[in-house]
Amino acid sequence: MSLAEITTTPEATGCDSKHFQHVNALIERGVKEKVFPCATYMVLRHGMVIAQGAFGTAQPDAKTPTTCKAETLFDLASITKTFTATLLLQHIEEGRLTLNHELADLLPEAKDTPLAALTLKQCATHISGLPAWKPLYKSTRPALTEILATPLEKRPGSHYAYSDLGYILIGKVLERVSGKTLDVLVQERICKPLGMKQSGFRPLPSQNSHCAATANCPLREGKTLIGEVHDANAHSMGGVAGHAGMFAPAPELARYAIALEYPEVARHLQMKPLLGELTRKLIETNQVDPSIGSHSIGWFTPPNPFLPRGDVLSERTFGHTGFTGTLLMFDPENDLTLILLTNRVYFPRDAGESLRMRRLFANAVGGTIRP
Repeated sequence: MSLAEITTTPEATGCDSKHFQHVNALIERGVKEKVFPCATYMVLRHGMVIAQGAFGTAQPDAKTPTTCKAETLFDLASITKTFTATLLLQHIEEGRLTLNHELADLLPEAKDTPLAALTLKQCATHISGLPAWKPLYKSTRPALTEILATPLEKRPGSHYAYSDLGYILIGKVLERVSGKTLDVLVQERICKPLGMKQSGFRPLPSQNSHCAATANCPLREGKTLIGEVHDANAHSMGGVAGHAGMFAPAPELARYAIALEYPEVARHLQMKPLLGELTRKLIETNQVDPSIGSHSIGWFTPPNPFLPRGDVLSERTFGHTGFTGTLLMFDPENDLTLILLTNRVYFPRDAGESLRMRRLFANAVGGTIRP
């Protein structure tokens, strides 16, 4: 079924439609001030679509500049990690893995390396002790070999450091356990069952005209990227990795959000919920010692500074962002889902204004709720 089946007015869910003019004005300002060339957003309450918009130009350098539309595909960057986490939890529900599984038990190459005793939970919650980042694209060795040779910076479980490397490892584990590549797993277990026909890794050439352009990748300086992953490490891995590489339009990301958090609405749309009731708690709540940090299995949770929940959303809010300028966030207490997709990396500027824009967006959306 189409999302039109669950689209209603803000007032029908206790929100003020007039207040959404502030949301639209904020994003229009972002385009005007060149924080990003284009953006799309969607807001859901009680699992119903109550507001959406598309702004700017998706491909400013095209011979005929491409207007941004609701269906424009964006490079999701690190929101990809949530797909990897969902696949991990599905395998846990099936009794194929546990969060306490050690890498050496799943990846024979990990034996006798500094990473041998790392658990999937430590990788998924960023307390593995791995460094935040490593330029894998500069190495002539495969990414897995390079990561397994990486010395730990901290004792596992003692320190929170948001790291791409842990999710690359989880992606490799899922491929070994399933016998399928990560892109196939995402299609078979998430995209196809949810009707996400345009989403996935490595968009087809026929989809390029629908993609928002990115640029300023350190590996491909001076090149505008269309339908090609911006993340240099993911690019060096063929565009498929556990930490980055997914593309999706806002309406299909909404289907993903519904299948995660609104099982009854998902069934109404003839979609199977992605996770069971008990497992869903692992994505909604902090799974880290609060004295170290805050992260669920796959998502930022309060008070993690990477979570742009602004000032008015509840302390139950959780979500994820992407380096390219993307956001998917849930506030269960207020029954809100926020999606904001931009291509802010198109411009060679500091990310500061884009980060502020996310928090302002959360405030403006929260401000729509009325008694």
